[in-house]
Amino acid sequence: MAKAETAVAVKEETNLALAGQYTEDSGSGFEETSSESFAIPFLTVLQSGSPQCKKSDGAYIKGAEEGFLWNSVTNELFPGDVGVEVIPCHYSHRYIEWKLRENGGGFVAEHLPNDPIIGATERDDKNRNILSNGNQLSDTRNHYVLIRTANGLTPAIMSLSSSQITKSKKWMSMMQGQKVKDPATGMYQIAPMFSNVYKVTTVPQTKDQYSWFGYDFALIGKVTDDGEYAEAKNFNHAVKAGMTKVDRNMETESPSNAKPAAENY
Repeated sequence: MAKAETAVAVKEETNLALAGQYTEDSGSGFEETSSESFAIPFLTVLQSGSPQCKKSDGAYIKGAEEGFLWNSVTNELFPGDVGVEVIPCHYSHRYIEWKLRENGGGFVAEHLPNDPIIGATERDDKNRNILSNGNQLSDTRNHYVLIRTANGLTPAIMSLSSSQITKSKKWMSMMQGQKVKDPATGMYQIAPMFSNVYKVTTVPQTKDQYSWFGYDFALIGKVTDDGEYAEAKNFNHAVKAGMTKVDRNMETESPSNAKPAAENY
């Protein structure tokens, strides 16, 4: 019995020694990386027609169901009724230009809301905004978040368009409603976006004969861990400084581009 205890003690000491080495060598091997070297995952909602839910599809994920939240890089699944906790860090509004799915699909370009191209579209019979070149323009609200997982915080982007724009607006209003008291003046100010934690779940939605799952957001409370706050603040700065890379071609493989027709209304 004593030998076993000694073995455990030696193993723990070795692990502690390695932990010190890990800290000392932190970042080694990543010296030549840039934003082009990494992909920010999309946190999106699986629908009944999503490839991840179809056993006959190569993108199938065991256990995937409609209404689940899906991490497009790690393939992690989160039951929609349970949801995940996230810290929102940054918001951007863009218009994404896509090739139509019937023309092969694929990301074309990203446009700012004040770009003249925004007003140069016409509605087709599916109620999509179509440019003169035949591509679709999609009003998109991007929420950069940190997902709380068992392994810590994971960066992700939630790309909300069509029927989910209303959800984005409500969430933004919820965020802006969070105040912080200035100890020097006693005045209340808008709290930093990344100072609060929210629960993201999914809920069924319907319109006419169509049905799908959409996002739902609820405030949990303040970020109370110094490390989490620092990481969220750093992610906010990284996004604003252009140090993050969003690969929209990854999004074309996600359910966000296989939404029910009702979501275009």
